Amino acid sequence: MLSRISRLAPRAASNVRPSTFRPSTLAYTTRLSSSSSKDPKSPTPSSNASQQQSSAAEPEPKFHKLPDLTQGIPSTFEFEQAARKKGSQDIGDELSKALSVSAAQSGQGGSGDDKSSRDSSYKSSAERKQEAVAKYSLGLVLFSIVAGAAYMGRDWDSEGEAAQHPNVPNGWGIGLWWNRVRARMTETVTYYQEPAFDKLLPILDPSLQKPYTLCISLEDMLIHSSWDRQRGWTTAKRPGVDYFLRYLSQYYELVLFTTVPSMNALPTVQKLDPFQFIMFPLFREATKYEDGEIVKDLSYLNRDLSKVIMIDTNGRRLRKQPENAIILPKWKGNPRDTDLVDLVPFLEYLATMQTSDVRKVIKSFDGTKIPEEFARREAISRAKFEKQLEARKPKSSASNFVSGLLGLKGGVNPTNPDDINPVEAFAQGKMLHDIARERGQRYYQMLESDLKANGEKYLKEQKEAMEKQQQEAMNNMMGSFSTMFVPSQEKK
Repeated sequence: MLSRISRLAPRAASNVRPSTFRPSTLAYTTRLSSSSSKDPKSPTPSSNASQQQSSAAEPEPKFHKLPDLTQGIPSTFEFEQAARKKGSQDIGDELSKALSVSAAQSGQGGSGDDKSSRDSSYKSSAERKQEAVAKYSLGLVLFSIVAGAAYMGRDWDSEGEAAQHPNVPNGWGIGLWWNRVRARMTETVTYYQEPAFDKLLPILDPSLQKPYTLCISLEDMLIHSSWDRQRGWTTAKRPGVDYFLRYLSQYYELVLFTTVPSMNALPTVQKLDPFQFIMFPLFREATKYEDGEIVKDLSYLNRDLSKVIMIDTNGRRLRKQPENAIILPKWKGNPRDTDLVDLVPFLEYLATMQTSDVRKVIKSFDGTKIPEEFARREAISRAKFEKQLEARKPKSSASNFVSGLLGLKGGVNPTNPDDINPVEAFAQGKMLHDIARERGQRYYQMLESDLKANGEKYLKEQKEAMEKQQQEAMNNMMGSFSTMFVPSQEKK
């Protein structure tokens, strides 16, 4: 009797709904087994022993391990973790039973014929609204794309716009329409990739225009920024920057060309060069974005590239015009660095000797350190010059001797009384660029003396002029704003 009840118990448990299952079922089974043992017609102890052995062979259902669905649908995470730890097949069976019970509880069981009706019956009104909004939004996006493409493929709006695209004419046709779409899309993208202006530098008066242009980078060239926990961000100025800018300003049109945005770099430039020896600063807005990198394209400078030199620390940024580039190592804050100042004699030589094309000279220094190679070449040239000078001394004519006695020395008289006569300079063994260097040093000393005496005055006048300019701009803006509300007749 007990074995029969135990065989019927799983069927009864499977037919019982989880919400009505109670532990009383187990108690009821226990009472039945106890009452049957008191029946006088119960089998003998030997038969009971055989029945117990047969019942022991059959697995007894584990009702105490079934989930209590009155507390909610159980999570399968615990069963999965238990299966991994114990590796028990029984727990996997219990997991499948729990899932089937959960599916029956949620009403998702049954045949697959009415699956769509059951799914739709469980969609709330909020979900239906979301699906409708998504459909309408998708349709609106597709319509906007089609309408935008059709509008961008229209004919050119003006003759000037058509002249900018000579290879993309007006007309009907899918090919012509698609070419105009591509041209307008390219313009939209290149607007953010090209420099802000086609001509970055203005055309100056010939009397004010210097023959050579020197472009200098900012980051890791003139300054170096670093951060530490004690002081935060600090910016150091490279040794010799003041001398470099002030000395070469007499020969070159100095242009600062950096990849830093103007809003970040402008305060640094104003403090680095308060007397504005840098004539034109160019920032990130003047660079070009190409192949995922920032490029400095010198062709936008509006200057003759045969007279343009660019000093930078990154050769990839000057890949458009590598023949105009002088690449220096990055300055990391070393206070004893002299790489920038060592470059001054070479740059001075290019300007004073009126080099026709600086690109050829720079190319001749490829693969060398320019200051050292220039010093080596200068020593060779000086030795050759001194040898020629020694060979000419015995052949001096009598006329030169007489003119020397009368004080009438040959050569052109210097325009500056401080300048030495070229004939005397050559007689002293000085070369032409030595004379130019002495003249440049005298100019630099005069400039330094003037800045020490009147530097504060110049800065004050500059500040007042800037404030006046800002005030005029503010007045013009306020005046234009106030006239917006005045009728046209009153304006006349």
